[in-house]
Amino acid sequence: MSTIVVGECKTGNLYELWDADAALEGEFEHVVAKALVCVYPNYICFPFAGSFKLDDDISKPDLALVAKDLSHWFIIEVELVSHSLDRHVLPQIRCFQYGTPQEDCISILARELSKTPEQIHTFLRVVPRTVAVIANKRNRDWEIAFNSLQVQMLTVSAFNSPNGIQAVEIDGRLFAKKEHLGFGQYFAVDRALRFHRTVMLPEGEIMLDDPSGAGGMWIVARDANHTWVTKGTGTPDIPNEAFVQLVRAFDGRLSLRKND
Repeated sequence: MSTIVVGECKTGNLYELWDADAALEGEFEHVVAKALVCVYPNYICFPFAGSFKLDDDISKPDLALVAKDLSHWFIIEVELVSHSLDRHVLPQIRCFQYGTPQEDCISILARELSKTPEQIHTFLRVVPRTVAVIANKRNRDWEIAFNSLQVQMLTVSAFNSPNGIQAVEIDGRLFAKKEHLGFGQYFAVDRALRFHRTVMLPEGEIMLDDPSGAGGMWIVARDANHTWVTKGTGTPDIPNEAFVQLVRAFDGRLSLRKND
């Protein structure tokens, strides 16, 4: 049994580790949700039972954690490591990682994010999602299996004091693999992309991959209404007046995607 002493050494300041294995999974999920709300204030966290379908399998996660700027989001499965990895956990995780969101995802996200169904259709199509498992204990076999699927794993431990106060430890941190920064329109006559003025790009020269994957130098400038991103040399393979999506990877690399 692990014990934490907070402040002075007295009975009320002793926090003992809560045995999540002996609790209902719903209780542990509640602890996880409260911790996420506190640690990630720039996100909206809510129960998320939207369905994902992969082949003939349909699974529903426990929570969603959506960036308030809607640039990315996390699908979170809360698990006890006493559950079977191969029979119970991995089939669900594969659904969330590779499956297709079903219609019930739209109604839940529209309600929680205060968006229209049409906006949520776009959100599900273009905003990158990352799958994460939050468990009650570290388990090396689980970590190896999730790494192979590019799924993140964190652990949450709760400690209770005799006074009924609970302390929560989160081991690990969620990180977005990709972020949606916005849509831009290309104008061939200027070799330039036009974005909303508030798009998160620094002014000056930047390295940017075009939709074909070729990297090049582009120049960012702003006027009163828009941000203009102009190709330094050469002509990108983008149709005139076409719309593209601007994406930033975890390592900071910027790229353009065709908005099909």
